[in-house]
Amino acid sequence: MSVAKVLPDAGTISSLAHIPDHRWAGHAVQLYTHDKFLIDVLCRFVGGALAAGDVAIIAATRAHRDELERQLQAHGVDTAKAAMQGRYLALDAQATLSKFMIDGALDEVRFKDTISTVLNQTKHAVQGQDCKIAVFGELVALLWTQGKSREAIRVEQLWNELATEYSFSLLCAYPTNGFEDDGHLEPFLKMCKEHSGVFPNESFLTISSEDERLRSIAELQQKTDLLERELALRESEARFRLVVEAVQDYAIFMLDAQGNVSTWNIGAERIKGYKAEEIIGKHFSTFYPEEDLLNGKPAWELVVAEKEGRFEDEGWRLRKDGSRFWANVIITALKDGTGKLIGFAKVTRDFTERIKVQNELKKEIAERRAAQEKLHLSEQSLRQLSLHLLRTQDEERRRIGRDLHDSLGQYLAVLKMKLDSVAGSLGGNSNEISQDIAECIRLAEDSIKEVRTVSYLLYPPMLEEMGLKSAIPWYLDGFSSRSGIATTLEVRTDFGRIERDSELALFRILQESLTNVHRHSESPVAHVRLWKKDGSCILEIEDKGKGINPAVLEQAGTDWMGAIGVGVRGMNERMRQLGGKLELISDGTGTRVVATIPTK
Repeated sequence: MSVAKVLPDAGTISSLAHIPDHRWAGHAVQLYTHDKFLIDVLCRFVGGALAAGDVAIIAATRAHRDELERQLQAHGVDTAKAAMQGRYLALDAQATLSKFMIDGALDEVRFKDTISTVLNQTKHAVQGQDCKIAVFGELVALLWTQGKSREAIRVEQLWNELATEYSFSLLCAYPTNGFEDDGHLEPFLKMCKEHSGVFPNESFLTISSEDERLRSIAELQQKTDLLERELALRESEARFRLVVEAVQDYAIFMLDAQGNVSTWNIGAERIKGYKAEEIIGKHFSTFYPEEDLLNGKPAWELVVAEKEGRFEDEGWRLRKDGSRFWANVIITALKDGTGKLIGFAKVTRDFTERIKVQNELKKEIAERRAAQEKLHLSEQSLRQLSLHLLRTQDEERRRIGRDLHDSLGQYLAVLKMKLDSVAGSLGGNSNEISQDIAECIRLAEDSIKEVRTVSYLLYPPMLEEMGLKSAIPWYLDGFSSRSGIATTLEVRTDFGRIERDSELALFRILQESLTNVHRHSESPVAHVRLWKKDGSCILEIEDKGKGINPAVLEQAGTDWMGAIGVGVRGMNERMRQLGGKLELISDGTGTRVVATIPTK
């Protein structure tokens, strides 16, 4: 019997060539609306295989198996004989399904074992014959009608995995009325992607005009593109929804146009304490403290968000247990294509810890500022005390100097005159007594000179009467004679007087600097320069000694409070009190002290 005698002809179904043939290798799916069309397709698919001496396996419902066998026999196909030869195996789809669906779940190992057993059985029956295997199954269609779309897709994938081990042509069939809901779109497209061929239902095959067929195909392609884009959008929205629902650091939820909560994520539950079933449907003002409710803040926020598109704020909010937390809130208005408000998206973040840290930081800053202010006041008091001590010291030096000059100096002068008178009275009568008196006279003269020098050093009257220009040369002469250190002075002839306190401060710096040169520098020379520049008077003392150890100089710092000594600190304090500054520069070739003080 030839294949042509058992296939339905064009008079039965228009454009029959567009339905699958068992010789078409692959995994095809046939869509159908009426069972009659499915039976006609199966007659061509299964009957063609049996008529050609190949193998046919079907796993179908009882109604479809009985009607298919009746139609095949009507077309002269002896199914009983084919079954005895092992070339025709008809299985009940539901019974087959129960072998690998355990407690409603798909057991993949049992599926492969079940189908492999059937395939091996037919291969053994036709051993040695070059036969093709045609398989028709309604397993996926049954799973779909049971609402198990995920398992249905996985079964299609398992069929493809088996096709890598066995050679067979597989035809599935889906009734189109099972894919009418919007929720069916995504799984339907996924199932179609698992097939190498998708054949349309009978409505397409009734189109006689090739132009109409092409137009129909173009329309289907356009619809498919739209559906795929819609599916991609839905998948994107689903992924976004999963992300939002999984976020724990932010409370992300939706409000309807009246401000009632319509969605709730894990972050909202963690931050606010409400479970979804406890808060959905309630107004978002639930989260606001009483003072905000009294002034209408929740409603005002929605008005601003609707008007400006978004609203952002920070403030106290309430948890379910009544405790407060500091929240950063962003409300975004959601509108449709016509601009109509459809709701709000609200994002809340708990900034309580951050505000605590900020408050603690502000408190610490305030405490530090208070401590600094207290320290500043203490420094001011210390400097005032220091200035008072320096002035007291200068006044005491002046008093002691005058006392030495006016009192002790006069007494020594009178003593010398008395000794001169006694020496004149003795004449040459006693050489021994004359010599003693002469020695006393010399000692009195030396005492007078020393008292005069000490009194001048304590407070030189020349400084007060004639100024620095005259007092410095006098002091340098005495310093050189006492220390043996050669000194030089550079000063302009037109250098005039400056303020009394400034002259005294610079003179004390000169004294202290030269004393340090004598005691510590081992320098044979000391150079002194005095000049005025840009409204300031500058005194410079430079030696050529061993200098100051860099570590000691660094330790001293800019405030001269280190290990250099009390003398230098006093020098620096004198400059500070008068608005001046003191610089100390030292290296291995000597030391230079520069005192700068403003002049009026």
